[in-house]
Amino acid sequence: MSIAASGSKVVDLRTAVDSIRPGATLSFSGFGHFGHPLAFVRELLRAGTGDLTLHAIAECWPAELLTAAGRVRHVNLSNLMFEGLGRVRAICRAVENGWITTDDHSHLGLTLRLLAAGWGVPFLPIRSMAGSDLERIQSGEAPKFARLHSPFGDEEIGVVSALAPDVAIIHVAEADEQGNGIITGQISVVDAQIRAARRVIVTTERIVAAEEIVERNQLVTVPGILVDQVVHTPYGAYPGGMYGLYDEDLELMGEYYEASRTVPATAAYLQEWVFDLPDHDAYLNRIGSRRLAEAVVDPVHKLARGRGEW
Repeated sequence: MSIAASGSKVVDLRTAVDSIRPGATLSFSGFGHFGHPLAFVRELLRAGTGDLTLHAIAECWPAELLTAAGRVRHVNLSNLMFEGLGRVRAICRAVENGWITTDDHSHLGLTLRLLAAGWGVPFLPIRSMAGSDLERIQSGEAPKFARLHSPFGDEEIGVVSALAPDVAIIHVAEADEQGNGIITGQISVVDAQIRAARRVIVTTERIVAAEEIVERNQLVTVPGILVDQVVHTPYGAYPGGMYGLYDEDLELMGEYYEASRTVPATAAYLQEWVFDLPDHDAYLNRIGSRRLAEAVVDPVHKLARGRGEW
């Protein structure tokens, strides 16, 4: 018996990007150099959508590229850096020049803010930010941290306020047409992001039959009931990697990192690798099939791709 999904949520990349309105608050999947929905980010840059607020746990590449293009107004962040490379220079430059505002958190603090929104409560308790500049300096529209007296004794405890993104954009290894998505490897805080967000967009390396998801339902990271749109984006995290599918392209990442030293060089990089290319297919063609194939880490998928099934 078929388990066909009713009302497919699959849309093309531009349709999903066009659903993001100027001034939106966004949160992206990814940690380090893996799992970022960079095909979506490049299309968002081409669309010209700006005045964005980002809730960024460790999604350094989306935050950096959007900030470099002048599309960001405010960032709620914990730690943003390029592992093995160094500083997120465009973000640092924007902060130093007053082009954007930021609110710093611990990793736990920002995660708990998202969890509070996902659980439908106004705040959650925390100890780790108390007494630091993370508590003292608050620049967002709403307070991030406060202190309360415990209702169960005389203790004073710190609390962080709920934070709900308008949209969470999550990149997965595979998903069915209803958005039930599987992520292998590091999942970061995806569960908190998707439960906190008002809308969820899933971009996926592969779209698979519902039967395949049912057979491996214990691996589902993103439940389709929370997903609004699904977009097929092979190599959607490139030049970052996807665990078990392809490695990050450190040479291409290094090219951006060198360009980020100056505003003109950063603008030139974005022009060459984003704005001069009409869509994700053109980006992959620019990379070239040989380079993409060399990044593949799973020989089974490499063989499948050679048969045109990737």
